Order: sequence, then C-alpha cells, then structure tokens
Amino acid sequence: MVTVRLFCGDVNGNFNSLFSRVETIVKKSGPFDVLLCVGNFFGDDNSQLDAYRMRTRKVPVTTYVFGPSNPNHVKYYVEEGLEIVPNVIYMGRRGIFTTSTDVKIAYLTGLSRRELGKEIPSCTFEPSDCSAVRDACYRAQSEYRGVDVLITTLWPMGIQQDECQKVNVEEERLSNLIAWLSIHLKPRYHLVPSPDKHFERQPYRNQGIHQDYRECATRFIALAPVGNKAKEKWIYACSLQPITKMRMTDLLQGTVDETECPFNPELLKQHQPGKVVQISGNGQFFFNMDAGDDDSGKRKRKGGDNPERKRREIDPDSCWFCLSSPTVEKHLVICVGRHCYLALPKGPLTPYHVLILPIAHHQSITKSPDEVIKEIKMFKEALKKFYTSIGKSSVFFERNFKTSHMQIQCVPVPKESESQILEVFQDEAGINRIELEVLPPYTEIAQVTLPGAPYFHAELPSGDQIYAKTKQHFPLQFGRDVLSSPPILNCEDKADWRQCLLSREEEDSHVAAFRSQFRPYDFTADDDSDSD
Repeated sequence: MVTVRLFCGDVNGNFNSLFSRVETIVKKSGPFDVLLCVGNFFGDDNSQLDAYRMRTRKVPVTTYVFGPSNPNHVKYYVEEGLEIVPNVIYMGRRGIFTTSTDVKIAYLTGLSRRELGKEIPSCTFEPSDCSAVRDACYRAQSEYRGVDVLITTLWPMGIQQDECQKVNVEEERLSNLIAWLSIHLKPRYHLVPSPDKHFERQPYRNQGIHQDYRECATRFIALAPVGNKAKEKWIYACSLQPITKMRMTDLLQGTVDETECPFNPELLKQHQPGKVVQISGNGQFFFNMDAGDDDSGKRKRKGGDNPERKRREIDPDSCWFCLSSPTVEKHLVICVGRHCYLALPKGPLTPYHVLILPIAHHQSITKSPDEVIKEIKMFKEALKKFYTSIGKSSVFFERNFKTSHMQIQCVPVPKESESQILEVFQDEAGINRIELEVLPPYTEIAQVTLPGAPYFHAELPSGDQIYAKTKQHFPLQFGRDVLSSPPILNCEDKADWRQCLLSREEEDSHVAAFRSQFRPYDFTADDDSDSD
C-alpha cells in the first residue's frame, strides 16, 4: 500500500497559513494520511491557535508536532501523546512510531547539549537519546533494513558537502551526533527545518558494515519556514510504500544522480555515539573510554565525583558477602572455588536460583582481577550445563548500583520463555525510562563502562547481552521484576526478595538439594573445595 504524507518546516505560529495551504492541497490532490511538522510549531504570537481550539476553524489533516527546541515555547506544549488542539497531536522529543499503514517514522528533536556546550531545559538531547532511538528502531524489525522517515531539528555533519550545489548552513545547526544517528538508521527520507532556504540534496547511498553489502538510499530535505516572504518551499509531499513491504530489489535500486554517503565512515563502527571504536582481529569491540560520556559538560557536584562512583571503603569484616566475614551466613554456601563461591540468595525466585560471589571483597566484575573473572566464567558454564540437564535455560545478571560486594544472580528459566526474555526486559525498561542497550557479540562489560561506574548487565539464553547505565532512581529489583513476570517465571509475588524469605530449615534443605544435584557439574569438587 502506498501512502501520501505531508511535511512542513518551522510553523512559528503561522497556523492559518499552514492549514489553509494544506486544505487547498487536500482538495486538489486528494486525501493525505498525516501532516508532520519538522520544525518549531509555536512562535512568539500564537493567538491564531485560539480559533482551532474553539473549533471555529478546523485542522484538515491529522497533524503531528515534535520538539520543543526553543526554550520560550516549552510552556505551550502538552503532555506527550495528547492533543494541543483538536487533530494536532504532540509526539514528544524523541521516539519511533508506526502509522496505521506500517510506515515507520523516527524522530529526535531539540539541540545537542554536548555540541551546544550548555543545557537548555526540555530543549536539548544527550548521546544516550541517539542510542535509545537507534535501539528502538532496530527492535522494530527482525532484519533491519532502515526506517521510512527520520525527523531531526539539527542537520547531520557532512550533509552540507554537496558538489552540485552550494549550501550555506550555520555551524551550530550541524551535528556529529545526528550524523551518527542517520548513518545507523539508514532513513529513506531525512527531513529537517531550515531557517531560510529550501534545500534538497541528491540522494546518497547508505554505507553497510560490509563493503559488498548494498544499502538503501536516503533523500535529505530541509524545508523553509511556513509562509516565508522569499517564497522558498516550505511544504513537501511524498508517496511512501512502507520499507517492510518493499521488495529488496526495489529498495536497493539506484538512481542516476545518487552520491556516496557524505558522513565519516568511522561513525558506522561506533556502537555508542561520540565514542571511537576499534575492532580487533577476532571481532571484539574496544571502546575509547577517554571520549566524553553522557555526563560531559555537566558541572560536578560540590565535594567531588558522583558518590556512587566514589564509594567508601568497606571493611570486609562487616560485609555480608566476604567469605571471611563473621557476618556471612555460611549455611547458604553451596561450594567454594579458589576465588569465588556459589551460594543460595535470600528469597530465591526458584529453588535453583543461586549467586556467584567473589571470596575477597570486589565491588563489581569491572573492578575484579583476571583470576576472579576467569572463575566466574567457569561457574557460569557449569551452571548452564546443570540447568540444561533439568530442562531449563539460564539468565545471569549483575546490578552494580547501591551494592558494595559483587553479586551475579543466576536464574534458571523455562526454555519456552527464551524468545520473550529480551522483549520483556525492553518493555520493563521502557516503563521505567531505562535506556537499555543490546551489546555487540563478544563484548565484555569492562569494554563499555568505566571501572566502578554503576550499571546493570545481563546475559540471556539467546546469547544477547543487555546493558544499562544506572541512574538515581534505577529500580533495585529490576532484574527480579522482569524474571518474575507472567511470561517468564510467573511469580510476581517474589519480585522483592524480602517478600519471599525462607525459614532456616527451608534454606538448609534448598542448599543440600542443590549441592547434591549440582555435584556432577561442580568443578570445585575436583579440588576438594566443597563447603560443608
């Protein structure tokens, strides 16, 4: 099915000019599905909007508004997803939505705080916003081809390099972050607002990671402000067959005027925006930790660094999990290796839910020595074999946030739930506004985060690894919330470990049963290291 869409540049409060023109186009050229405003919707004077609010004038086509990018306009916006006036819907600053005809539209509006050098409340975005839009687009397609439309306020750096026509664009309108987003999303149409002139670049062929793999082409279009005196083009109509419905031969078909991709090819190798990546011979990803992260440019709090990153020293004698501590509950210990041990957690999700913990005091896997990391991997492999023997799959997760001693949760899940686990994690992350990333294959968690920095990391039965930077209000039971949900373990009453504590007798019974069944897979038994 081919659908027709309208796009316009900055409206700047010229609502009558916009909707009168749209009404004329509709009468002349037939119905349009939606109108998308790619620039500022509001202006200094928004009095014309009253007539549409009072319904004495009508908006002829369902209109989607994005932003804001101007701090003076923030007060005019409503809650995301609601109508500003009848038939004009505010879509928020970032996201992806699929229309009723299956056209996929991604958007990231506002200015880059990092590139601007300052934060404008509600009007700036972070590198993490770019990652979130990219990840949402990738999730929407099992085999990623691209998106139909990308809408941004800023222009991608490099797009101004056009041999066929001269382009004058202010430097502050160009963004490396938007170039990163565009090269990863591969939109068929990329639309932006222009402060004065209309600009339509020749189509460029997107790059693929593999040189011999052909990708779709992108048409970049900048629209002038609505009703501009120079009569520069400010409205654009296009017919779109959804990318998911197109034959590959049609999607990849070339044009006589297309050019090469104008963006730095190194951007395609960056898993995270703004961080240079190098790829070793075995395909592993190594991130440049000297590059600025999402918090660059922010003023540090008085008293030094983030307190979560600069933790107080813990006395091992007072730590609940250091094996030498008098406070450790040794009856929960299942077996002991040279550097790590296996134990039953308090309030387990299932009788086979266990913890891998370092014997000595280590905060997280990113701050642990190599011999500890090696033994953790040995325990994981042994547990995978054991869980497989009882007809289960395995999920491992670590929350390095508001903890002082590393704990890796090991939870067996039904094999039939394997295909849903990633989706449930992503849904729960969306509900909690957590920016969850799927890491590239073979990535080690120490390659994507600084030692000691807070994070959530999980390894799924599919082989996928998920990672999130934990922020101030990160839910402490996030991993348990997901695994206890109906699609997986269906035991929501156990999401909080304090609500499902076992008696001492039950704990002793669980430990004895696990130790007995796990013995054929217990590599520590070879060293006579079992804990009684």
